[in-house]
Amino acid sequence: MRKSEYKYKVYNGKVIKDIIKDSRIIILILLIAVGIIIGATVIKNNNEIVDKVKYIISSYAMSRAGRGSAENFLNSLLVNLLFTGLSVFLSFSLIGYPFIMLLPFLRGVAIGTVTGYLYAEYGFMGLGYSLLMIYPSAILTMTALTVIFNESCIYSHNAYLKAIAGKGQYEKNETRIFLAKQLIFTGIAAIGSAIDALSVALFSGFFHL
Repeated sequence: MRKSEYKYKVYNGKVIKDIIKDSRIIILILLIAVGIIIGATVIKNNNEIVDKVKYIISSYAMSRAGRGSAENFLNSLLVNLLFTGLSVFLSFSLIGYPFIMLLPFLRGVAIGTVTGYLYAEYGFMGLGYSLLMIYPSAILTMTALTVIFNESCIYSHNAYLKAIAGKGQYEKNETRIFLAKQLIFTGIAAIGSAIDALSVALFSGFFHL
């Protein structure tokens, strides 16, 4: 590639677009990680809003031990369905791409806030709680959600190209295949919710928060 051609592609954003396209999964994972770090850091502050969040987290952690496995499963599943539903909804928007990219960050903030509070408040007991009762399900759930977010980004981006830029046409069963993929990985996220409920049933007796 000649130097002038390279400069043109850099200046018109093609190189940046290619990097983002090829690295989307990595970017989504990084957004989750950044969200976790920010959530864990912010919760250490002391102000009225953070104090209210701490109270909610404390109540949440204590109430999980007192609920049945079915209720814990449903509560976890509803959270996952909320993020999946938002992702799929935004994928049908021509400008949904950047908002979909925000979802893994928000999910990471939620995880980081809870685990950061537990460690800051209870030390190694809080860390043990997180390792046994939060992260086993969160790892599987976030893996599934990352794929869901990625597929939604692809669909939204393709919809924009076809509807606005006039590049290509919708293929036969394209939307059906997209929704089938989302359903499959939503099922995997549901397994993560089942692991969450099982973890609470097995280990909640070891922690008195």
